[in-house]
Amino acid sequence: MSTFSRQDQLPNFPVPSLVETLEKYIDSASALLTADEKKRVEKEAHEFQHSELGAQLQQALENRSKNHKNWLEDWWYNVYTEIRDPLAPYVSFGALNTVYNCVDGGQISRAADVLHHWLSVWDKIRHGKWPVTSSRGVTWDMDQFHHLFSSNRTPQKPRDTMDRYFKTKEEGDTPNHVIICCNGCFWKLNILNEDDDSIKTPDELYNMLKFVKDNSSDESSGCVSKLTSTHRDVWTANRDELLRVSGSNMKHLKDVETSILFMSLVPKNAGNDHQKLMTNALQDESWFVWQDKSVSITVYEDAQVMVQGDHSNIDAIVLLQVGDYAASRVRKQLWHPAKTGSDAHFEFPERLVFELNEALRHAISQADVDFYKSKQLYRALPVHFYGYGNDLCRTAKVYSDTVVQLALQLAFLKTHGWLDLLTISDETFAPIYETASTRKYFHGRTETVRGCTQQFVRFAKAFTEEKKTEKEDLKKLFDSAINAHNQLMADCMDGRGFDRHLLGLKQTLTIMNKGCGPKRAIPAFLTDDTWKRTGGDGNFLLSTSFIGYMENEQPGAMGYVAAMRPDGNILWALDALSPFLTPAQKL
Repeated sequence: MSTFSRQDQLPNFPVPSLVETLEKYIDSASALLTADEKKRVEKEAHEFQHSELGAQLQQALENRSKNHKNWLEDWWYNVYTEIRDPLAPYVSFGALNTVYNCVDGGQISRAADVLHHWLSVWDKIRHGKWPVTSSRGVTWDMDQFHHLFSSNRTPQKPRDTMDRYFKTKEEGDTPNHVIICCNGCFWKLNILNEDDDSIKTPDELYNMLKFVKDNSSDESSGCVSKLTSTHRDVWTANRDELLRVSGSNMKHLKDVETSILFMSLVPKNAGNDHQKLMTNALQDESWFVWQDKSVSITVYEDAQVMVQGDHSNIDAIVLLQVGDYAASRVRKQLWHPAKTGSDAHFEFPERLVFELNEALRHAISQADVDFYKSKQLYRALPVHFYGYGNDLCRTAKVYSDTVVQLALQLAFLKTHGWLDLLTISDETFAPIYETASTRKYFHGRTETVRGCTQQFVRFAKAFTEEKKTEKEDLKKLFDSAINAHNQLMADCMDGRGFDRHLLGLKQTLTIMNKGCGPKRAIPAFLTDDTWKRTGGDGNFLLSTSFIGYMENEQPGAMGYVAAMRPDGNILWALDALSPFLTPAQKL
């Protein structure tokens, strides 16, 4: 079974019924609202449900689904590409892998290994030999693996474009080069051997990378990649200026934007401090990453490795799956190829030199200033919990992820809502986002799981009351909260969430209002102040996702995106639930 052989067999992305979506929204919002607000939202939602506009929008969306296997796909990419903020820290995700160890003098050997194993995945996908992902016996869409390599988010106004250049062997020729940035110098490396169409070995890549490092003086102060870190409209203008200055810039930009991936060899140590590593995974130095690329890998002097990706094009689970594959195969000790120096025969890399004028030099300097300002806007703190883990959850027959989701919300309540235990109000609970994958459908990506359910609120209030609830009664409430979250996750993965459906209805209304007919007002419940307070339009105080673990249950990748709101946060309190996890626990 080839990588993309099941694509045509995947079901179309469904359109939920209007009644189901609105009832689910009302139920979800009610967990965070006062009694009067609940009545108002319910009235507004039901008015829309029974209105002519509601019927028209639903019918239009169902008609669209007849002509598109995934009616959401284009709109979802537009949601990302219309964002004008810098990709890092606002859109991109950064990650490290705990498998990587520091190796003195190991930068080149580590980079060669990492590059070879990432390229082996590229080669497997190119030949259709990368295994098809499945979950609990259900085949998942593999389109994001087709998008992973040789993709670029190209800055444009008013919306960026997603440009994808990868092709399988059946589809035709595909870019077969990577870009290496060393000390701010750009190099193009061809990674295929022409005689047998095989990827270059780690030894061959070592000698190529060694040549790059030996021939790269420090040009980081004027490195063009800094321009990609700016506001998208600013980068659009500067990219146009780069193209205007010289024809060679056009060729070099094409080489970067079509490349399989972008890798930096940087002149600093990263160390083993996970907090520092996590912070730097998203933003370290301003020239380390070409922000538009779906895959950017940074290799430090001490052989530590970071990976960053553009979230617009792919979901984190895809990037991290490939990252874990490479990390598990990389050698952990210093090594050298059998032949080096004058004994080594290798294909020489091509140097790419951008021509800059005074305006571009000034733009690069300003990009530096803005980058380091934005780096102060967030903190990243990894927390390691050793009290218990997945084994106990399996024994208790509960999903680890569900337990963590409840724990995160309890932590928020303990931190922000325990000012007066006798007067806990709905305002002490947080709208929380968790990702559900919809890849069981054609070109599916994600749906929002709004995990602050009414069942969780009842459990949390009982758990935090000064007057203690009987343990058996508390356990029933805990079971109910667990079950509610699991059902919500199942519905969302089944294409029966409500956030993407509501987005589709809003997009349909926007299109309808561009016509010659009378302009229709946005439904009242979507403009009510409760919409954003309960998480609407991405206003989630807690943004969480489970990114998995490696096959041998090593910790593997740790990654994150920045909070959805300036005051967003994630807190960890897994030990709060330990008294309720017993082998008798049932879903």
